[in-house]
This record gives sequence, C-alpha cells and structure tokens, in this order.
Amino acid sequence: MKKLIITLFVAVIGLSVQAQNLKFGKPSNEEIDMTVYEKDPEASAVVLCHLTTVKYQVDFLNYLVDYDVKKRIKVLKEEGREYANITIPYIYNPEDEYGLEQIEDFKATVYNVENGKVVKTKIGKERVFTERINEDYMVAKVAIPQVKVGSVIEYEYRLHSNIFFHIYDWNATDEIPVAFAKYELTIPVIFIYNVETTGLQPLASQVKQGTIQFKTSTNDLQNLSSCHTNIYTCVGRDLQAVKKDRFVWNEKDYYTKVTAELKGINIPNGPYQEVRKTWDQVDDVILSHSDFGGRLNNHSKFRDELEANGIAEISSLQQKVMAVYKLLKQKVAWNGQYELLPRSASEVIKKGNGSNADLNMMLINMLGDVGVKAVPVVMSTRSHGRLPQTYPSLHKLNTFIVGIPNNGTMLYLDASCTDGYLNVLPANLYTDQARIIQKSAKGKWENLQKVGEGKTLVNIKAILTAEGEMKGTASVLYTGNMAAEERKAFRTASDSIAFVTDKARQNNIEITDCEMTDHRDMAPTLKEEYTFIRHGDVTGDHIYINPYPEVPITNNPFLEADRLLPVEFPFKQMFNMTVRLRLPEGWELEEMPKNSIITAKDKSISGDLLCDQDESGELVLQYRFRLNNVVYTNEEYDTLKQLFELFAIRSKDMLVVKKKSK
Repeated sequence: MKKLIITLFVAVIGLSVQAQNLKFGKPSNEEIDMTVYEKDPEASAVVLCHLTTVKYQVDFLNYLVDYDVKKRIKVLKEEGREYANITIPYIYNPEDEYGLEQIEDFKATVYNVENGKVVKTKIGKERVFTERINEDYMVAKVAIPQVKVGSVIEYEYRLHSNIFFHIYDWNATDEIPVAFAKYELTIPVIFIYNVETTGLQPLASQVKQGTIQFKTSTNDLQNLSSCHTNIYTCVGRDLQAVKKDRFVWNEKDYYTKVTAELKGINIPNGPYQEVRKTWDQVDDVILSHSDFGGRLNNHSKFRDELEANGIAEISSLQQKVMAVYKLLKQKVAWNGQYELLPRSASEVIKKGNGSNADLNMMLINMLGDVGVKAVPVVMSTRSHGRLPQTYPSLHKLNTFIVGIPNNGTMLYLDASCTDGYLNVLPANLYTDQARIIQKSAKGKWENLQKVGEGKTLVNIKAILTAEGEMKGTASVLYTGNMAAEERKAFRTASDSIAFVTDKARQNNIEITDCEMTDHRDMAPTLKEEYTFIRHGDVTGDHIYINPYPEVPITNNPFLEADRLLPVEFPFKQMFNMTVRLRLPEGWELEEMPKNSIITAKDKSISGDLLCDQDESGELVLQYRFRLNNVVYTNEEYDTLKQLFELFAIRSKDMLVVKKKSK
C-alpha cells in the first residue's frame, strides 16, 4: 500500500474554498442541472460537498464532543439512488459511564426538477430509525424519500458524544467520487493528539490556534473560563472514487482519511498523563478477560473421547493436531461468523455450531489435553480491514486463529476451515498483521501472507490422431491452498459426476474417466488422474489444436487503463504444466507456439511458455507461471496487466500440424 502521511502540525497549503458552494439549503443551478460528473462520467452519483466539524464542548468541567456533518449528493444514475439510504453507527451503552452518544438535529432535503421548477421535499428526525447491533453499538437508519435520477440530496446531523478520549476517523474519499470535502477538528490543548492523514490521495491541510470558553458553575454571568485549542483543517478536491474491487479485500483500507490518536492529557498545574496504549497492554487486556485468557488452560469437554481414541499417543505432531481437529469437526460446525470472544463451550456444544472463536478456543483446550501447546493468534480479517499503522486498537481486532509451536516455527490452523490443512487457511485470514499472544512471552507479529501458497502440478501424455483428436491422460497434483480450492469445488458440487462434468466444460475437453484422491479428507495435497479427449479442427491436410488442456489464465481480468488501488491476490500461486504430445504417423509440425520467458523486474511474477520437439518427433510443451507476492502496488499495475494479457493470449496458442507430402 502506497502510504501518504502528512503531519498536521505545520500549515502546508492554503485552503481557499471560494469556488465551492458551501451553502446548504440552496444547491447551485449547475448542481441541479448536472447530468454527468465530468471527472468520472461513469459515476452513478457524486458527493458534491462533505463538511465535517468536530469540536469539544466543556460542560462544568465535563468534556463532550460534537460531530456536525453536512453532505450534498447528486444522483446521476438509477443505481445512485442507494445513496439516499443513510446509516450512522454510534455507541450507546447505558452500563458504560463513557459510552453514551446520540444523534441530534437530523434533517434532509431532496431537490427535484418538476415542470421546470425546483421542488423541495424535507424530512426531519421523525424518519430516523434506530437498531441495536450489539451491547455497545447502535445504528441510525434513514431512507430519504422522493429520490430519483437527477435528484440533489442534502442531509445534516449532529452526533453528540461523551467519549471525549476518542475521535472517530474521518473519511475524505468514498466509493463514489467526492468533488469537495472539508474537515475541521478543534481540540483543547490539554489533550495531546497525534493527527495525521493516510491514503492514496493527498489533502491540503493546516493547523492554527484558537480558544473556547466554558462555564465553571451554573452562574451564566460569572466563573467563565477559556482554554486554548488547536484547530486542524483538511481539504480535498476532485477525489477519485474508491470502488469495490474483487482484487481488493477491503477498499476502505485505501480511503484517504484523517485519524486522531490521543497520546496524553496535560492538565494545567497537574501531572502529564500518558494514555496511549501499547500492543503489549492490549495483549494484557485480552489475556485478562475471563472469556479469553481465563479459558486458555481449561480442559476440554471432549477430554474423555480424546483419551479413548488414543490421540495423545500419536507421535507425529501434525497427525496428532489433525486428529484432534477432525474430532472437533465431528462435534460442532462453524456458523459462518468471525468473532474475537468465544462463548462457553457448553453453549456451543448444545447448539451444535459456533463462531470460529468458539471453535478455536475449544481446539486450544483439546490440544492441551493431548499435550500439544497452542496459542491464540489475534487479527483483523482481511475483509474487516487493516489494523491502524500508528496506534494499537483493541476494537479493530475481530477474530483469532490457533498457533502451534513446532521446532522454532509456527503452524497455523483455524477451526472454521473445512477444506484446508495446517497453514492452509481461508484467504480471508491471510493478513499481514497477525499477533501471537501468550502469557509466558511478549506478543509477536506474524505476516501470514508468507504462509499461504497454492501449487498445481500437471503432467499430460497424449497423442494427436489424424482425425484431429488429442487423446491422453492427465495427472494433476494440487498442494496447499490450491488443494483446498479444489476440495471446496468438489464439496459444493451436487455430486462427483457434476464435478467432473464442470471440469470438462471449463477446460473444453471430454473426460472419459477420472480418479480422485483425498477430495473428502483433510490433507495437504489432492490428486486427480483422468483420461481426456480434446477436439481440434481439421481442414484438408492441416490440423489446428490448442495443446493446453489446463491453464490458470484464459482471460485478462485487468482491463482498466489506470488503477488507483493495488492488486491483492488471496495467496501466492504456482502453476506448472508439462505436455508431451506425439503426432500422428505421416504428419509433421508446421507451426508451434513461440517460446516466451516472462519475468517482472523484481521477479515477483515469472513464467515461461516453451515448446520443443525431440528426435522422435514428440512435442514437449512447458507452461509455467508463478505469483511470488500477494500484493502489487498501483505503480506495478501496468506490468501486471501486460503480463496477464500476454499469458491470456498465449494460453490460446494453436499447434498447426500438416500431412506430409508423398
């Protein structure tokens, strides 16, 4: 990720906003008449103006924070109407002294042109519906009515918060383009914050000093006091949309945003109080929690069954771990949820399913019962978003997996995984920021992207008949994550016949017989052996046929000219296919694919397509491709695009075979 960090303690750029319509309640004629956003003609909607002001209020020495938000959106296409559905998350936990927030003064207006006149539709707080997400979080929802293509939407609200020690992140960018965004944050100087921006698109920013006044008693005329403030201002113009992308796990990781981390409190005439946490302190909080650290050394509910099955006596660590895992999977199923805190084992067993946290805590306890040390590895899943780079955050963690020490290295397993193996995790868990925590040692960061890899080895022996048919056998070995992918495809097919039929269709071949090994088992590899027929084209005395029955790239998914976001793959990948093809008697090779060796400058992508003919006339073709990285920056996009395009084209190469002249 290309990271742009701007420290906001020095003014860097002037912040003139003269050309922007900032007056809410009166969209300009240009905004009303707009049919296309020129800087992004494909946009379904555009944020014309986004203003957020954050200020501290002091109420008899109690600090409060008000977030005032104003937004104006232009709907340009039918799908842009979804931006009339507003959701505002906030914290409301009556049991927490500092966990009370509320939405105040919500109002919205829709502007439509009807019979040549601008018609306003106004709504207020009565249209706001609230819903509880969990014991801490609520969400306010508003569906703004009368919105259609061409509408201009304006809405504004205040979020009133008593959580004075935390400032929410502010996103300048969105999944639609943003024409103008301005953020103003006013902080009393007694609160020492580290304020910075991160993201792919820069903001103009400055800081200046100000003051706020507050009362120290109920007497309005006396006992007024004042406090110096720092006022941070950030402005963004013509910000590109950060759209959902199948090659990005969480596009919000790349939003341009402003973050504010509280480092300490400097009370006048009092001691400086450091409040910034460290990750070691976060570890301690997790390990001290009764539902987490308090359960790590518990015996499991299946202790007797583990003993009855003799699992503790298995000498191989990997076999012992997998035996425990298989027993657990027989007892409870994954409910599809990722969580950090597990529920009680009794509750999960009674229900028959649980989150991956529920299952992983049970797995740690079961491993302990057979003498295997196991530790939790906490993380934020890739789809949940990256952890903050500059400060520790407990609430950003959303799950954990199991780590098993093994002769100086670590084996990883997640009990939610159905098709994998040790170190073969769901792609969502291959984060580069996973933290091993244990009571006996300091926490340690691990990059799980280095762990995952999928390999496919294909060996094909075939003959080409005079009728233009390529007949042969294929032996395919899948390893690691590719074995898990193939096992999942088999599991989700309606039956084995449908699985084989679909494979034949994808590869444009007929499969006449297929033998599969380890498709239903938890194993590091999976093997398929099948006989096949591929039909070529016969024209007179020539045969035209594509000699690659299996290829990983048939089309280039990277078609856009430029790319704002990086490209994120699920895991490292390697594909290696060797084809040995004997020509029919009386025929000779007229044209074969040209040899190509393709390598990125940094060797992160490499591959080759080679074709040769031995003395006996047998053709030997090599198709090899390797992705050595998981993430490629947008600066590397052109190279990635060219490489995939070349492989996609060459995957359609044809052999031309002609009949020998007599």
